Amino acid sequence: MKTRFLLLQAIAFIFLLPHMSVAEGNKTGPNVQWSQDELTMDVVVKNLGATAEASFHLVRLKGAEVPHIHDRHDLTVFILAGNSVVNFKDHTVLMGPGDLIKIPQGLWHWAKNIGQNPTKAYAIFTPPFDGKDRRVVEHP
Repeated sequence: MKTRFLLLQAIAFIFLLPHMSVAEGNKTGPNVQWSQDELTMDVVVKNLGATAEASFHLVRLKGAEVPHIHDRHDLTVFILAGNSVVNFKDHTVLMGPGDLIKIPQGLWHWAKNIGQNPTKAYAIFTPPFDGKDRRVVEHP
């Protein structure tokens, strides 16, 4: 029941934000601007806000993340634009616009953009992400 509530809360948060297009270029939406430095980076995360139960982020993935684990946070990712692969120790998941994936805490993972344009996604952390719960681990 709590998971359903959090998902509904996250969906409401996303759709109550000012309209955010997924057009390529420097501008992602009326209130989200990518700097010239951010446009060259492999991974950029913009914090959009938080509630007591979750935090909400816009991710721009041009390259690849390093393999890592979130020990205290569950992560849900919704792809807005682009194509990526999410790697786990024993399998991969291809992701495109409209796809959603839940990554439970403690699960080794990393994402890589596989398209010509960067992947853009909403990321939702529960509980709210503190910016510290990201433990880099070696590739198996």
